[in-house]
Amino acid sequence: MIENNVLDFRDVLTDGQPGAFAPERVIPVLDPRQPRDLGLPLLKAAAAAEDVLLVYYSGHGLIGSKKGELYLALSETDQKMPSLTACSLDVVREAFQATPARLRVLILDCCFSGRAVAGGLSGSSAPVAEQLEIAGAYTLVSSPPNSPSHFEEGKRHTAFTGELLRALRNGVEQSGPEGVSLGALYPHLQLELRSRGWPEPQQCGTNTAAYLILSRPRSRGAVWPAPEKPVDGPPGPTTERERFQSLVHAGRRLGEGGHVRSAAAELGIVLDEMTQILGSEDPDTLAGRIEYVQWLGAAGHVREALDLSTAAVGALTRVLGADNRVTLVGRAQIAHWTGEAGQPVEAARLTGEVVSDLTRALGPDDRETLLGRGRLAHWIGIAGDTGAALRLTDLLVTDLHRVLGAEDRDTLVGRINQAQWTGRAGLTRQAVLLLGALVPDLYWLLGADDLHTLIGRARLGQWTGLSGSPKGARRLYAAVVPDLSRVAGRDARETLIARSQYAHWTGEAGDPRKAIGLLRQLLDDLEWILGEEDQVTLVNRARLAHWTGADGDVRTALRIFHEVLPGLRRTLGPDHPEVRANEALLVRWRRRADRRLRSEILFGRGHRSTDRRGLGTWSDG
Repeated sequence: MIENNVLDFRDVLTDGQPGAFAPERVIPVLDPRQPRDLGLPLLKAAAAAEDVLLVYYSGHGLIGSKKGELYLALSETDQKMPSLTACSLDVVREAFQATPARLRVLILDCCFSGRAVAGGLSGSSAPVAEQLEIAGAYTLVSSPPNSPSHFEEGKRHTAFTGELLRALRNGVEQSGPEGVSLGALYPHLQLELRSRGWPEPQQCGTNTAAYLILSRPRSRGAVWPAPEKPVDGPPGPTTERERFQSLVHAGRRLGEGGHVRSAAAELGIVLDEMTQILGSEDPDTLAGRIEYVQWLGAAGHVREALDLSTAAVGALTRVLGADNRVTLVGRAQIAHWTGEAGQPVEAARLTGEVVSDLTRALGPDDRETLLGRGRLAHWIGIAGDTGAALRLTDLLVTDLHRVLGAEDRDTLVGRINQAQWTGRAGLTRQAVLLLGALVPDLYWLLGADDLHTLIGRARLGQWTGLSGSPKGARRLYAAVVPDLSRVAGRDARETLIARSQYAHWTGEAGDPRKAIGLLRQLLDDLEWILGEEDQVTLVNRARLAHWTGADGDVRTALRIFHEVLPGLRRTLGPDHPEVRANEALLVRWRRRADRRLRSEILFGRGHRSTDRRGLGTWSDG
C-alpha cells in the first residue's frame, strides 16, 4: 500500500505532455531502513531544487515520549526508540532551510500527522510549520494531531492519499484548465474525507502555495510537446544520433520486458531531446515518436495513442513516403489503437490494408509483414470470427517456422497466439496440449523470467481451467501471478489479467470467499489503473457479484449486478456474450432470492424467513 502511494503520487505529478513536474526531478525513496536512507536523498534534492521543493511522506507516524514530537517511521524503526531509529522532522526543517527553492511544500500521510501543523497532546510543542521559520512553507497532513490516519486492508492506497490521487488525476471542481492547484485541492479533500467519516486533513502555511499546480489531469485532450524550430543545416552529430538510437532501443527493451509505463516515461524524455536537437521531422525523431506511442498506448492511454499515431503517420508519409517501413509500422499502430478503442471491425479492415501494402512494399517474408498478419488474425478474431483467426494463425505459424526459424521469439509468440485461438475456437483440450508443449520451449529458449514465458504459463492455466480442471488452473495461476508481479510489475496488463483469472478459478475450485478477497484487491487496482468504466474493471465487478452470491450474501450480489450491468451494456453493447451471461446470472440469483425471501418481499422485513441459515445467507449448493 505504501509503495503504491509513493509511486502513484510520482506518476500523477509527472503525467502529461508536459507534466506538472519533470520526471527526472521526482525522486521516490522506497523502504528506507535508517534515518540517513531518507535524510540524505532529501537533502540532496533540496540542494538541487530551484523553484519548488515538495516532500511527500507515506508511512507510520510515531510520537516522541518527551515532547510529543512527530517522527516518521522507517522499515527498521524501533517504536520504543523513535529518536534513534526513526526520521525526525528536524531533517525536513534542515532541508527547507537549505534549499534555494522559493516554495516549500510538505505533505504527510501518517498517523498523528496533524502534529506537523499543531502542538502535541499538551499543546506545549510548537507547530512544525512555525519551527521551520521559513517564508513560503506549506504543510498538508492526513489527520488531526491526536488521530490515526485511515486505511483499509487490501486497498491500493490509504484513505487520504487515495482521495488526493483521484483529485490530482481526475481534477476537482475548483481547478482551472491549467491543472489542479493546492488551493483547489485542500477544500476538496476536506469535504470528501469528512463525508466518508474519515479523519479530516489539516493545513497551514503561506497563501502563495495555493497557486502551485500539482498535476494536469489525464482527462484533458492529448497534447504533443511543442517542438523547437528545427535548426538550419545538417542534423546533430553522428555520436549524438547514435546515443538517441541507443536510448530508444533501451526504452523498447524496457517495454518488451513488461514495464510499459516506465518505457513510455523514458521515451517521452528522449523524444523531447531528439525534437530539440535533431528536429521535429528528422527520420530518427519520427521513428522515436512511433516507438513512444506504442508504449504510451500499452500503458493505458489508448485514445491519446490513437491521436498521436495518426498525427505521426501524416508527418511520416510526407517526410519518408507512404511505403517506408516506419510509415507502414505507424499505420499498423493506428489500426491497433482503433481496435483497442473499441472498434475491432474497423481495426481488422485497416490492418488488412496495411498487410497488403507491407506485402507489396517489403515482401511476404519480411518480419513486419509476418507480424502484420498476426495482428490481422487477432482483430478478425476479436471481431467475432474465431474460426478465421485460427486458420490465419495456423498458416502464419508455418511461415514463421520457415522464415524465422523455430527458436525465433516471434515464432514462439505466434505459437502462443495459435494456442489461444485454438481454445477460443472451442478446442480447449487441444489448446492445453499446444501450450503444454510450448511452455518448455519458452522456458529454455527465452528464459524462466521472460515475459512471454510467463504469458505462456498463464495461458496454460486459462485453458486448463476451461478444459475442466479448475483446481489445476488455480495452482498454475497461484504460481504465475507472483512471477508476473515480480517481472512485469503488479500493474502490468498481463499481471492484472492473471490476477483476475486466479480469482475466477479460485471460486470455481470451491473457495468463493477467497475469490471475493482476491477480486476486491484486484478491483481497487483496476479502478486506479484502467478506470471504473473499463471493460476489464466492469467484468471483474460482475465476477465479484457472482462469487458474493455463491458465498451466501445474495442481497449484496444483486446490488452489485444491478450497479454493474448498465456499464457493461454501455461499454460492450447489449448483445455481447459477457453482458448476456451476467444478465442470466442476475436472473438466477433473483430467482433464488425470490424463493428464500418470499415472506419478506410480500409482507415486509418484519416477517423473517424460517430458513435456519438466515435471510440471504445460503450457499450456492
